[in-house]
Amino acid sequence: MIAILHTSPASTARCAALIALLSAGVLSAACSDGKDVTVRVIDDGGGAADSALDAGEGAGEGEGDAGVEGDASAHAPEFSGEVTCTVSPCVTALSARGGSHICALLSDKTVRCWGSNSSGQLGAETPLTDDAGAGGGGASGGPYSGKPVAVANLADVTQISVSGGSGGTSCARVSDGSVMCWGSNTFGQLGMGADRVIADAVAHTSAARVQGLPLASRVDVAGAFACAVGELGPDGEGSSMFCWGGNSVLQLGRGYLPRQNGVAGPVNLRYHRVLAGAGTTRVGFALGDDGDVLSWGGAEWNVTDATKRDALARETSFSPDGDPREIPRLHHVTRIVAGDGHACALSQGTVYCWGRNTTGAVGNSSRLDVFAPFPVALMGARSIREMAVSNLTTCAADERGRAYCWGDNTSGQLGSGDAEPTLLPVAVEGLKKDARVVQLATMDKATCALLEDGSVQCWGSNALGQLGIGTKDDLPHHAPQTVVF
Repeated sequence: MIAILHTSPASTARCAALIALLSAGVLSAACSDGKDVTVRVIDDGGGAADSALDAGEGAGEGEGDAGVEGDASAHAPEFSGEVTCTVSPCVTALSARGGSHICALLSDKTVRCWGSNSSGQLGAETPLTDDAGAGGGGASGGPYSGKPVAVANLADVTQISVSGGSGGTSCARVSDGSVMCWGSNTFGQLGMGADRVIADAVAHTSAARVQGLPLASRVDVAGAFACAVGELGPDGEGSSMFCWGGNSVLQLGRGYLPRQNGVAGPVNLRYHRVLAGAGTTRVGFALGDDGDVLSWGGAEWNVTDATKRDALARETSFSPDGDPREIPRLHHVTRIVAGDGHACALSQGTVYCWGRNTTGAVGNSSRLDVFAPFPVALMGARSIREMAVSNLTTCAADERGRAYCWGDNTSGQLGSGDAEPTLLPVAVEGLKKDARVVQLATMDKATCALLEDGSVQCWGSNALGQLGIGTKDDLPHHAPQTVVF
């Protein structure tokens, strides 16, 4: 068993009660007068945490970290986790998943994207020149844009999801329930046909409606496919899921098809109702309205070949396994995200990750691959409320709006202020004064944070204009830069 300890001012009575609980098991703790301890007990077997105990829970107003010297949140107003829109233009949501492009949803329900545009994933034309971001507002150069550009043929958007996998694909859900996609269509992930798969290597720079799809409440783009959740019930309960695109290992969740790609069709949820989806390149996930997570698709876990290890996170006698089933011991989940080879879930304030771990993005303080969900230890963080993954990194933000990242740091994308390698989660430094993070978006070599005021700051590589500062460059950007809209 492992205990993660954190001291904070509290009553001696609560401290004594905690020690009594600890001494009843295999753990022990010492506590000085006037202090208590927060402990998280973790199952070393690799499953979900057995329990999380905060001896300070129930403390009166003003107790807890408010009395810790040097805590920047000591006198800060309560953080709602929502954007307040005190800047203009105001961003209300971000989306990125690996690759080198990112999109932002603005308060006027339009979408702007920046970074790589090699497959048209920015939703705008960018002529092939070498001066991206120069003149013309940033849309006049190269297969990239260093400044956010408006997505063509798109308005009244309520939610966005983008992926850098397979060349880069972006999608948006609009208020009438339709889903619009643009960018790469290598596996038919744009859903251009309702009766037959249309897959090509053309850059699709204008958003077009996904065909054969019922009205949706949200869309989630994975590595080589995309999924949409049907409209939610009147009480917000879950609904059905439809997926389209690559199906080489049954990622679409409806078994074998005549071809390796498929049009939009229903996932065999076996009477489960779901709220959201996600996917690696080879595995699909669905978050059920009961807090459980279903997985399906690639089912390899080759002990001798690390390149053949899928993030299915459950035992199966079938490979691939196209039947969506629950991941054992992972419950009360409120968010699921995935890169090409690893995935993470958020449950009761704790991040659990699993899958391939070449860069340390799973967060187990090593580069060893992890079959089952592993609880990530984020020292200094409070309850986690937001997370994001790329193919190389993972980031999370806690209830105070503080951000932490782990995984590859060769471009300074962890936000630690340098490019030093680390196998431990590190706190993001250098955000503008008093900034609190509402949402994170992770490209492979750059990371962005949506701040409470509605502004966005990014750090890491700017080789393809990922930082949104108007130009591209090969300079290190270890400190957060403010995106110029």
